[in-house]
Amino acid sequence: MSKKDSGDKKYYRVLNILNRLNAGPVRMADLSAEFGVSARSIQRDLERINLTGFHLDTPQRGVYAFAEGVSLKNFNLSNEQLSVLVLMREMAGGMGGAIKEAFDKVFARATASASGESAFYAVGDRALNPLTRKFYEDITFAIERSKKLKVSYASAKGAGERVLCPVKLLASENFFYMLASLDGGRADDFRKYRVDRIRSLEILPDEFPPPRPGLVKKIIGQATTIWGVNEGKKIKIELKASGAAADFLQSKEILPAQKVSCPGADGSVAVKAVIRHPMEVVPLVLHWMPEITITGPLELRQEVKSRINAYLKKTAA
Repeated sequence: MSKKDSGDKKYYRVLNILNRLNAGPVRMADLSAEFGVSARSIQRDLERINLTGFHLDTPQRGVYAFAEGVSLKNFNLSNEQLSVLVLMREMAGGMGGAIKEAFDKVFARATASASGESAFYAVGDRALNPLTRKFYEDITFAIERSKKLKVSYASAKGAGERVLCPVKLLASENFFYMLASLDGGRADDFRKYRVDRIRSLEILPDEFPPPRPGLVKKIIGQATTIWGVNEGKKIKIELKASGAAADFLQSKEILPAQKVSCPGADGSVAVKAVIRHPMEVVPLVLHWMPEITITGPLELRQEVKSRINAYLKKTAA
């Protein structure tokens, strides 16, 4: 079988599964038997559907259904139109920028999708195409079945093996992160592992108790970047923005718990937010300076100043 034929059959399955889901819940075992492929192949098809915006719920083991609010009925799409929509969603996700934003609006209208409780959670922008990322499918498989993973991980301190209990996949700034606890450690002590730093991965037969309901959602909280997930105590910050920076912050919620005042006589606005890590706001300040300044706390102002000084020192050398 050629690669082209294989790809055609894959999208044929995805298209048919989408139409079945629109009619009601589907059973993974039934689909596997009907299409003559492994259960793992059907699992991948379902995850592809889930990650292209048609969010899925699992009302019982091995059964999948559209999450509340997800439907193909809004546009009354034909089979050909729906096939193009799925393919374009994957392509637009990798392009980013204005193309991705424009297509996301169309796609949101077409699916009326709400966020479901999937193994995947995008922190902030969802511009990347996760289907091409290494280890994604095995990690998703382990999360959904509460299976332990043995990984060789190259951290900043060096490479080493560890056994992890994965609970969520996070996407932020074109990187995948796995939220997991160490086997044998505290069940609620979750850490973030960049998936591209995993050198090898093995799904173990051992299972771990899943986290209590709502815990992972609480840990993710209102984070808008990966820096704010499962970090230190809350830090209340205040900014002052003028010009284009003021326009930007009035039109886009980019900081957690962001509140923007009405513009003053000079057009400037005061911005309040609650962060858990300085890097949730430092890149924003560096990007928009000098039209944005930190009015508090002092430690955050010093953090930005030290980064600027370090940069100037390097460029002067």
